[in-house]
Amino acid sequence: MPNSLRRSFSVPGFGLCALIVAGLTLIRLIGLRYSVTDLYFDESQYWVWSREFAFGYFSKPPLLAWTIAIAEGICGSGEACIRSPSPVMHAGTALLVFGIARELYGERVAFWSSLVIAFGTGVVFSSRIISTDVPFIFLWSLALLAYLKLLRGPNLVWSLVLGLAIGFGLLAKYAMVYFLLCMALAAVFDERARSLVKRRATWLALALSALILAPNIAWNISNGFATYRHTATNVGGAGFRFSVKGFLAFFFSQFAVAGPIVFGGFLAAMARVRKLSLNANDILLLLFSLPIVALVMTAAFVSNAYPNWMAPALIAMTILVTALLVRENRLSWIAASIAIGAFAQLVLLVADANADRLTLTGLKKPDIYERTMGWRLLGEKVSALSQQSGAKSVAGERRYDVPSLIYYLRDRPWPVFTWKAGIAPRDHFELKFPLTGGAPEPVLLITTCPFEPRLKRQFGTVEPLGSFSVKTGPTTAPVYHAFKLTGLPRELAPAPACN
Repeated sequence: MPNSLRRSFSVPGFGLCALIVAGLTLIRLIGLRYSVTDLYFDESQYWVWSREFAFGYFSKPPLLAWTIAIAEGICGSGEACIRSPSPVMHAGTALLVFGIARELYGERVAFWSSLVIAFGTGVVFSSRIISTDVPFIFLWSLALLAYLKLLRGPNLVWSLVLGLAIGFGLLAKYAMVYFLLCMALAAVFDERARSLVKRRATWLALALSALILAPNIAWNISNGFATYRHTATNVGGAGFRFSVKGFLAFFFSQFAVAGPIVFGGFLAAMARVRKLSLNANDILLLLFSLPIVALVMTAAFVSNAYPNWMAPALIAMTILVTALLVRENRLSWIAASIAIGAFAQLVLLVADANADRLTLTGLKKPDIYERTMGWRLLGEKVSALSQQSGAKSVAGERRYDVPSLIYYLRDRPWPVFTWKAGIAPRDHFELKFPLTGGAPEPVLLITTCPFEPRLKRQFGTVEPLGSFSVKTGPTTAPVYHAFKLTGLPRELAPAPACN
């Protein structure tokens, strides 16, 4: 082995880091192959989006759907393939974190920061599913690396990378706007950042990001600002409620999202910030994490916030905490963080492979995989009913059921529709696949409501086909009811209440 290569593996450098991350990614991909979990209905929804190329979708910008379409083109439409971009992109994020930390603190901090993020408990969980956070955090990390490179001096290539990362980051998740906020705050407190704002290359990057986002803006204009309205509802839809309980639930959830040592270390650092003698790079990382933490924590208290909303702060937070621990020679805490993540990874690998048999007695909902099990079985039972009844199409009422039926009936001849609950569409399926008088008859309606009279008010013939249960775990099996419908009116009224 050449001396240079031997040195790269004998000290904690990029070579050893990349090898560990690659091995971890391979294990995660194998785990997806042996997982017995069905697609969660959100994952099925994203897959449905990927069937139609667009610059926007009802509740999210388009990048995740494009990502799934690319993955499906490579390895097919199975659950493992649809989820495969997640561990791959998380590997990319870990290596980008290495680059960011090396830029700020050198190889040693870079090595440990990369492994801490790769084995972070939130990342361990996220690597098993496909969600908007996966490409979003990858692009956030790329943007931060490009930004740090530009702090050193003008560079057209890194300006273009920054513009691409911010632009596509906004197409992954609108929370990428936080990056612009952090850049603005950095310009207030950091001389290097203030100088960067004055350069033409920075404005070139921002112009490029705006150009990339423009088709999504145009899509929203032509679709009644669907995604923007949904995002606004998510952020402020709960109204002002000032919930201490909600705040505390969100606060403690961050020990799982960021990892107990990373989030605990960040809180400890904030508590003794005056004693730490933070340098300029430490403060820069604070400016790319603390404002997000403050904003989301405030939202959790006054309105509503989901645990993953803190995700963009995780990159700077992890690197800062790791740098402080290395500086104080507390590598045992770093090792503990990695060990916790490795243990969580092992537990989830085993649990995912046995999800259909796993139950924890004593919990309010002992079947902990209940929400991501039973969808395949639902598709199989609906397929059998459709064949037996001679149905030409299938309809559902719940947004949980419709995307799952579309996915698990993807190779079957029956189109799937949704019976709208109101005049205005509430989701992508009410917008794109509403049940109308033009649906092929007879229609097989799958519903959790057993009452036949509510259907006779609108349909010419209603034939009950009985009920069936769908096992979602060792102790749970929700009941569905099937009806064969003919004589659909030209204008179908919204689905009435279940009574």
